[in-house]
Amino acid sequence: MSKRIIDVQPHEIAALLWSFAYFFCLLCGYYILRPVRDEMGIQGGVQNLPWLFTATFLTMLAVVPLFGWLAARYPRRVMLPAVYWFFIANLLLFLAAFQVAALKPYVARVFFVWVSVFNLFVVSVFWSFMVDLFSAEQGKRLFGFIAAGGTCGAIAGPALTAGLAAPLGPINLLCV
Repeated sequence: MSKRIIDVQPHEIAALLWSFAYFFCLLCGYYILRPVRDEMGIQGGVQNLPWLFTATFLTMLAVVPLFGWLAARYPRRVMLPAVYWFFIANLLLFLAAFQVAALKPYVARVFFVWVSVFNLFVVSVFWSFMVDLFSAEQGKRLFGFIAAGGTCGAIAGPALTAGLAAPLGPINLLCV
């Protein structure tokens, strides 16, 4: 008698594995960006960290209603890729902005807030997508495995950062 660790039906396997990989990549990416964010926050002075978190809160207050308004008007197949393309474009803009020495202190502060918002936002978008993709019954069986993908990503991200920070430099981790 075989006992499976995950109660997954054959027709659910592909979606389950893609969801695991999606959450893995999402949290791996965040945990690569987080040390860069922390370094940028410290460069601006530890005494300014409360202001940066206040700015994060205020930014989320502005962005969430805007996202809700857009999400009500556009289907998921349009919104989901648009959200991620937006964040990819932002990363490329930050990479370019960090190359301008005179802007670096200002870019560092904005980047700190941006990464904090990015994390809150993309994880929420991810789980909203999962809730839409899977039924409540499937969620009870499969969400633990999908969440493990995020845990694996949260382990792999710092490992990648530790190995790549010295040869690439912290700012170039944005490309990773």
